[in-house]
Amino acid sequence: MPKRSEVYQAIDAERAHQDRRWNKDTTTTEGKHSVAEFVLFMEDYIVQARSQLTRNGDPVASALALDTVRKIAALSVVCMEQNGIVLRNQRDESFEPIQGDG
Repeated sequence: MPKRSEVYQAIDAERAHQDRRWNKDTTTTEGKHSVAEFVLFMEDYIVQARSQLTRNGDPVASALALDTVRKIAALSVVCMEQNGIVLRNQRDESFEPIQGDG
């Protein structure tokens, strides 16, 4: 199994790919989106992963779905980069919002 650091490296590489693909030079949105838009994008990829899993046998199905899961994870990261994050307070399970740069 991969280590957490390797998982984060894969997500970071996907984020770099997203930044190259969706920016002020490639799209009118400049790659900026609301939380709602990001959730819809992630939902679309979840549907894609589900289709990959139901239309293919393993190990191909899992490999295709994991490729899509990496994209979903990176979309979650950019969503928080642009719109803020909410930290979990470990002591009392409350949440602390932090604004994003978008």
